[in-house]
Amino acid sequence: MVYLRVAGRAIVNVHSANAEGAVGNYMALSKMFIVRRSESGYEVSEEPVISGNMLKHWHAVAMVEVLKSWNYDKLCENCKRHVMYRSTLNLDDEFQYIQRCAIEDVHGFLATEKQIRRESLVKISFMIPVEDQRAEYSSITFNRVVMDEKGSIPSREQAMMVMKREHASGIYGFLCSMDLGFAGISLSDPGKRLPPDEAGIRIKAAIAALTNLLSGRFGAAQARSLPIMKVIELICIASRKPVPNAVHGFYKDYASETARIIKSAIEQKLVDAGDVKIVVVGDGVADSFKESGISYDVAGTAAEALSRVMEAVDNWLQLR
Repeated sequence: MVYLRVAGRAIVNVHSANAEGAVGNYMALSKMFIVRRSESGYEVSEEPVISGNMLKHWHAVAMVEVLKSWNYDKLCENCKRHVMYRSTLNLDDEFQYIQRCAIEDVHGFLATEKQIRRESLVKISFMIPVEDQRAEYSSITFNRVVMDEKGSIPSREQAMMVMKREHASGIYGFLCSMDLGFAGISLSDPGKRLPPDEAGIRIKAAIAALTNLLSGRFGAAQARSLPIMKVIELICIASRKPVPNAVHGFYKDYASETARIIKSAIEQKLVDAGDVKIVVVGDGVADSFKESGISYDVAGTAAEALSRVMEAVDNWLQLR
């Protein structure tokens, strides 16, 4: 059984990752009201956000590509093509979908015709500007040339079409929770399950896919506005038993709060200290875990942290 909790902060510059659609020639970013603690109590501001739906989609895309690179073929045709919507497999029960497709196993599905569904094992919060600093946004003007079928510009008025698209920059907090202990297991009938080795491939692919996501491979307009992203703080918690979620990286005290939560879980015997692997990135995060007295490793990058978590998970899977 493997459970993963990931939280942190990243600088994300000049992104247009989540948009609401165009009004005329203007494309606006998705925005939401955010509540922050302040000296006078609480304040609310409207700021650009990146939805969990967007991030979850790109994690599924990354997981598909990881599995393909491992020559794993239990993927349905839609998921192979990164078309992630309601399942069209038309099978008879949840376990048949699990057997047929790793993405519908890990990311869940809904089959409307037969009213069969599976809850996603991957849960991702919105990425939002951190509590201690607002994000800023503005529009950028783009031009595009209109040509006819002969490759000619039909008229002076159509020579250049002007369009505007909003972009934002800020420090964003994020949170991801994966209950990978249920990979390959029917939630409606837990007696039905895949062989441990096959479930293990899916577990490791889900973790590996986070590396791609945390490198900025997500969001709309990637061809021209690939998020300029650098993870500056990260907490990766892998456990062999269920543990509480980490605190979202939005909060300025998320690291110390998360350390206290995990320490409490260990003290209450919800999980044994030897069954938890914690890897952190960032001096402030490391200091918070040092003060708690919990065992942890320090990594220099998000990719390195996830690699160390993967090593621990691989060892656990071999002991099953």
